[in-house]
Amino acid sequence: MREYEDRFVVNASPVEVWGFVRDVHALCSCIPGVEEVRLVDDRTAELTVKERIGVVPLVVDLRAQIDSEDPPNRLHVIAIAEHLTMEIEVVLHASGAGTEMLGRVRVNGEGSLKPVVDSLFERRAKERAAQFAEHLERRFGAIVPAAAPAPGAARGWLARLAGWIGRLWRRIIGRAGAKVD
Repeated sequence: MREYEDRFVVNASPVEVWGFVRDVHALCSCIPGVEEVRLVDDRTAELTVKERIGVVPLVVDLRAQIDSEDPPNRLHVIAIAEHLTMEIEVVLHASGAGTEMLGRVRVNGEGSLKPVVDSLFERRAKERAAQFAEHLERRFGAIVPAAAPAPGAARGWLARLAGWIGRLWRRIIGRAGAKVD
């Protein structure tokens, strides 16, 4: 099973971030590739996700169900599709004036598409996490890595410039990667 983990500090309270995490439509609007969300009940959603493998689109229909939750601290979801199983865990902790968000995704490709699913996950996990972070930044305000100073700490112009260059670089690399794949 492939795994990717990332941490962000979000400029919002744990309760506010929890409300966002539990709102499937709001959360999925920040996840690259999610094209359609259908709520089955308050713990289950069906998602249509599109990825590209070179010029070939890969469309995956997932059924995601909350396996366990501890509001406003932890959420564990299992999503199943024809050729993959995915576990998603979100853990929230108060951090200064904001909330540290730990996201952990485990993906297991299955059947004839296992090599494709595993390879795609390996190549795109970091890129997708950066895109998700950009969406969170637009929604909640500045996000800094968990190891960086807490939200609200004074940032000099050089740090702001470095952050802007980093976001620009991720966008350029993301576009180039989309054309190269």
